[in-house]
Amino acid sequence: NAFHLLAYLSMLQEQKLLVNLGSYNNQPKRWTWDPDQIEGETTISSNVVELIKATISKQPQKLKDLLQLVSCLGTSFERDIVICAFPHMHDGTDPSQVGKVVDELLSLAVRKAFLERQGDSRYRWVHDSIQAAAMQQVSEADIVVYKFKLGMELIQSLEEKDVESNLLDIVNLLLHSDEECSEEDRATLLSLCLKAAKKSTELTSFDSCVIYAERGISLLPVEKWTQEREVSLELYSLL
Repeated sequence: NAFHLLAYLSMLQEQKLLVNLGSYNNQPKRWTWDPDQIEGETTISSNVVELIKATISKQPQKLKDLLQLVSCLGTSFERDIVICAFPHMHDGTDPSQVGKVVDELLSLAVRKAFLERQGDSRYRWVHDSIQAAAMQQVSEADIVVYKFKLGMELIQSLEEKDVESNLLDIVNLLLHSDEECSEEDRATLLSLCLKAAKKSTELTSFDSCVIYAERGISLLPVEKWTQEREVSLELYSLL
């Protein structure tokens, strides 16, 4: 697997176990390594995600925080979404410096081949294994809570048009959490689930439509046929 090999070599270089000596007299670049040191200080894994997790774990904390955040935003994402969410998900960032900090971290992630640019303001993961490794920096239970918090922060911070344009990504963050939420948040999430279900039918993604509709139904009050009759009819009709 070429990507697996590149991930392993990148890990060795990151840990300074594979050293670039540069070129000499117009000859190709030369590298040096100590096989005994590599064997003693690393574990060869057949799982590329584990290799990348090891590399990510050695990055600066702010970069790890950024990678964890954007791993929840899908295979690609907009810079402005990250700027909106980052100060809420990372303590200690000066609000006036958020744009600069995020741009520096995104540039660093590109240089380290975690991300690549798509145009001026959009980024995507170089490989889905990197996204999986970034998300697995915390436990599965913790990532569900983290996603819910991120989704709610985006709903509260983004303008309505931006929520609409990122609707499915935001609702996906909120699907699997059992977190208690206020009546206002429940109503907001219920509305978003209905919108996401309808949008999925427009995209002919009927399996996703059912998932969103079922999540919406789970948010209905006990007396749904009297308190939320219209919404209940719409959700059940989408199953």
